[in-house]
Amino acid sequence: MNLFSGRPTFFDPAWTSQGLPDATHQRIAGAFQRLGQQVDLLLVPGLFGSGPDHWQSHWEQAYGLRRLQQKDWENPVPEDWEAALTSAVDAASRPVLLIAHSLGAVLTARWLNAHGGRNVAGAFLVAPADVDQTTHPDVGRIRSFSPLPTTPLPVPSAVVASSNDPWLSISRARELAAAWQSDFVNAGATGHIGSSEPLGLWAHGATALLDFTRRKLPLRMQ
Repeated sequence: MNLFSGRPTFFDPAWTSQGLPDATHQRIAGAFQRLGQQVDLLLVPGLFGSGPDHWQSHWEQAYGLRRLQQKDWENPVPEDWEAALTSAVDAASRPVLLIAHSLGAVLTARWLNAHGGRNVAGAFLVAPADVDQTTHPDVGRIRSFSPLPTTPLPVPSAVVASSNDPWLSISRARELAAAWQSDFVNAGATGHIGSSEPLGLWAHGATALLDFTRRKLPLRMQ
């Protein structure tokens, strides 16, 4: 039985460079602007934050998205990170769309599991770090965020995963998407989909996010 609520999407790596055609960039920028008039777009970075080469940083600068701030990016404490997310969600004047990466995606899933969908419109979870099963050398820094939720998330969500992510196997990503009743998006062989990959503005990630909002969120996108 197919437990995913959306269609898997495969990315063409040729479209992951920073050199987007002007028309593509303008189309995406316009869609983000319209979306931002209805929801508060909040980037939720992972361990170490998202550096200048990260797609989250590119989206923040190019599309005017807001970024969650943490006091300590290198030594994350679950209670502190969750408190920061709670403050950001509670301070928003509109429902929040959480756009999370890696440990930020884990934080988001845990927060939604604990707090429900209060003032949250949806969650776009990119490359959640598998704190339960990964053998990555840096897992000791984030093991305290285990265990991952195993029940459906209370808001529409999507899990975006790569076929060669050292933090999350593609089969485990599908398992999490099924448990959370999330859309599943296959991003191809794009590593951890973060600062180490030359994704630039990551047009296909933006397109997948915008498609997710059109299909899953009760918004007026015309």
